[in-house]
Amino acid sequence: MNVSAIAQMTEEHQLITRVVNWLESLSASCEHHGSIDARKLRGATEFLRVYADQRHHQREEAIFFPLLVKLGVPPQGCPIGGLNHGHAQGREMVATLVGQIDAYEQKQADACEKIKKTLEDLVKHYRHHIWMEDAMVFPMGDRMISSADGQELAAKFDELDQQIGRETVERLEQFARSL
Repeated sequence: MNVSAIAQMTEEHQLITRVVNWLESLSASCEHHGSIDARKLRGATEFLRVYADQRHHQREEAIFFPLLVKLGVPPQGCPIGGLNHGHAQGREMVATLVGQIDAYEQKQADACEKIKKTLEDLVKHYRHHIWMEDAMVFPMGDRMISSADGQELAAKFDELDQQIGRETVERLEQFARSL
């Protein structure tokens, strides 16, 4: 079955959303119990760094968005400039979270509260970002790109997966499904 490049990105959003939903429940655990599963949270940060950022966001930033620009969508401002900025914000939040996990494991005061706040921000950020892409950018792209462009996107997506490692992609997808 040949799944379109946009359908692939939409499916990736579903897995990212699973992880985001789990992060939201972890935030509540931190609030109610004052503790978290740091090992699993590290798994989630790896998922966000590798699957969401190196795979999904790079599919957008390096492959999909440049095609939209070629087809006449402005590279700055809305939507592409804003989405790229959102990707950078997500990277910063995940990097902050990794440092907070270290602090939590070292039993530093208020570490769980800081993690809770970062998780709340991350959840809000990813939900809004995914909504923008699913509701506006992907449908726009679906209307704009030709069948040949779609095949080229899918081939380039495949090349990116080879660079990351198919085993890594599969492992992270399984992680998300396990939550």
